Amino acid sequence: MFIDTMLEVRLSGDRLDGLEITWFFDPMFTASIVNDWDVDGNGSFSPSEVELVYENAFSNLADFDYFTFVSTGNTTLSPSNVEEFTVFMDGQTLVYRFYTPFDITVRDGTFSVAIYDHTYYCDILYCTDSPITLVGPGSGNASFQIVENDNIEILYGGSISVSRDGKTYTGTAYPQQVVVTIEGN
Repeated sequence: MFIDTMLEVRLSGDRLDGLEITWFFDPMFTASIVNDWDVDGNGSFSPSEVELVYENAFSNLADFDYFTFVSTGNTTLSPSNVEEFTVFMDGQTLVYRFYTPFDITVRDGTFSVAIYDHTYYCDILYCTDSPITLVGPGSGNASFQIVENDNIEILYGGSISVSRDGKTYTGTAYPQQVVVTIEGN
């Protein structure tokens, strides 16, 4: 499964308040969810259909830390819950959007966010256009960069014959992570 993600990083001074995460899915997963959970077949998701998607095609991600890992100093945390889950269509693409609250004091002015599936069933990359937004008090003093974390190896059993945006599949993947720096911290 291919997921393109966007991330809104919500800051308050030297604190990470939370992350709004948006996932854009590949055509196969889109078709599966639309066929299974757009009950009335109108191409959009009513509140009751959003609840069905949440219960049947999202809530199990709690067992996988919602694929979200925040590191500051020597500590890595994952969300204990999500809020504001919604699902909608963006043209022909299925989109999940949800908020993961955190209340983390940023150590040494830097923290990182890695969104990845350690089983590599899902290949998660950041969108190419405007993937990261920093908001809130303190965001004016913050900057980010997206880097590949070569300290985290995801082994997935050998080369596969699919390609995605020129990416080479070798049997080992390294997740992208967003490194946020808050100046004056």
